[in-house]
Parts: sequence; C-alpha cells; structure tokens
Amino acid sequence: MSSSQTSATTDGNAQNQAPEQQSQKDDWQDHIAKIIEYSDQLKEDYKTQGKITHQLAKAEWKLSLRSMALITIFLGCFASGLVLLWAGLLGALGYAVYDLFGSVWLSIATAALAQIICLVWLWRNAVYLSNKIGFSKTIKSLKQLFNLQGN
Repeated sequence: MSSSQTSATTDGNAQNQAPEQQSQKDDWQDHIAKIIEYSDQLKEDYKTQGKITHQLAKAEWKLSLRSMALITIFLGCFASGLVLLWAGLLGALGYAVYDLFGSVWLSIATAALAQIICLVWLWRNAVYLSNKIGFSKTIKSLKQLFNLQGN
C-alpha cells in the first residue's frame, strides 16, 4: 500500500469514527433526557400519591370519628339498659318482699341491701383487677438480670 492509500484509509477510518462518536454522544444525551423525563414523571406520581394518601387519611379520620361517636352512643345505651335492668331487678325483689311480708320498709331495706352487696362485690373485683395492673414480675426479672437484689 502506498502512503496516499494509507492516508486515505486512515482518513476514512477517522470519518467513520466521527459519526460513530457523534451517535454515541447522541445516545447518551437521549438517555439523560429520558432519565430526566422519568424523574419528572416519578416526582409527579409521588405528588399525586401524596395527595391521594392525604385524602384517604382525611376520609378515614372522618369515618373513625363517626365510628367513635356511634360507639359512645351505643355504650351509653347499653349502660342505660343495664341500669334499667338492675333497677327492674331491685324493684321486683322489693315487690316480692312486700308481697310476702307486707312491709314497705322491709322491701326498701332488702333492695338497699342487695344494692350494697352488689357495690361491695364490684369494688372488690375492681381492686383485685387493679392489683393485676403493672409489671411486678418484669421488674423482679430485671432486678435478677442486673443482680440488683441484695443477696
């Protein structure tokens, strides 16, 4: 090969490489443009997701408040029903005592005694259950773990 042919071949290779390099450069620019486009879309999607989540939280909060209000009303009705039931039982007990013995004072005393017995029973159970509240066994276990008990 002559030097002019070698020079022409080299020039041809350089000319082939220039469009190839330009193509690679364009590909990188296209990739970067797509990444920017995707990140913008992702940002918009996150904003939309945030708005939807906010709306969902507001709706759930409203439903929760409504449910709590209804539960409170239902518990009030239930408690009223229990009070009426207990008053009915005391009234029936008082009437039965009056019917048996014919004494109003004895029937009042019997109903009052039944009420007092019920209140004492409720108080003792409340005290018993309140003594179960706490972490006495956990504290004892921690003391043993850290060797804080004076042995």
